[in-house]
Amino acid sequence: MDYVVQMGLLYDFYGGLLTQKQQKVFGLYYLENLSLAEIAEEEGTTRQAVHDLLQRTEKRLAGWESKLGLVDRYLHEFDAVQEVKRAIRALEKLLPADEPIATAFAQANTALTRLLTILELDTENRQTIIF
Repeated sequence: MDYVVQMGLLYDFYGGLLTQKQQKVFGLYYLENLSLAEIAEEEGTTRQAVHDLLQRTEKRLAGWESKLGLVDRYLHEFDAVQEVKRAIRALEKLLPADEPIATAFAQANTALTRLLTILELDTENRQTIIF
């Protein structure tokens, strides 16, 4: 998975644990795509100071993930739901399309779609993060 996407996921899970300054600088760099120089100018500091802050923030986020594993668990749960959805689609093709079976599969599919929406990840284009 792309490093920027990985950092975004870590921020989604652990960003609230960062200081306000870390949150702001991280957001400007990763979410708003500002350069180190632009952030330094906005913050009234040096480019090196911004770089150092980002490095410490990235390490802190990765450290929390290595200890808590929330992103990894989330992605494994998401993958499991995707597997169930694929299995339901495969079974739908194999079983006769009578009314009760079709209704049951439609309900299961609706429930899984709702769960995937709650998980809020792109179901077609997601790749697994490896920590």
